Amino acid sequence: MSNVRKGNMYGFVNITWNPVSGKCYHNCKYCYMKRITPNASQIRLAIEAFKDNLGKGNYIFIGSSTDLFAENVPSKWIEWALQYCNYNNDPEKPNTFLLQSKNPKRFLEIIDHPLMAHVEFCTTLETNRYYPDIMNNAPHIEERVEAMARITELGFKTMVTAEPLMDFDLGEFVELIRRCKPYQVNIGRNSIRDIILPEPDPKKVQDLVTCLRAFTRVEIKKNASIWFE
Repeated sequence: MSNVRKGNMYGFVNITWNPVSGKCYHNCKYCYMKRITPNASQIRLAIEAFKDNLGKGNYIFIGSSTDLFAENVPSKWIEWALQYCNYNNDPEKPNTFLLQSKNPKRFLEIIDHPLMAHVEFCTTLETNRYYPDIMNNAPHIEERVEAMARITELGFKTMVTAEPLMDFDLGEFVELIRRCKPYQVNIGRNSIRDIILPEPDPKKVQDLVTCLRAFTRVEIKKNASIWFE
């Protein structure tokens, strides 16, 4: 169902819309949805969402609770979601849609869809390192970057979200983000504090932000403000 944005995911999003619900295939250790729906069933098409009025002139995050582009989501479900948004998009005051995925190579499957004229693409890069016991089924960071770099080559607008930011190697991480050519990078911290992640120290995060601001805008989320106090 569509709903007014809640929580601190993104301050610039005013509507979230979830055409698919259920347990996310990626199964990341830190996922906040595991706390909200600990007994989530396997993914399903949320038929009820296709009755929602998405309004006009909104910034809509599609798939905020379950990654719409995970490997186990049928292509026809993605197509139905995009068609619904496109059909109901007002030509005079269109919505802007945020598509975010840890599996951005699937963005390339729908890159020619007419809705893409109103889409911004985002991926999550928590670090440049691979933490298999935390990331579980999520694609490797390099794979995500390769897909995003291709999307920017095609002329589309991109963002990167580094949340929950985990310990990283500064030079390598900055270069990976640079390859995505994001117009904005969102920095966030692990919000589930009883799940221990390998976090960087504040000075390292501050150095990261300094490097990023040399080529893009950086948005510090409220849950990361402690690193800058």
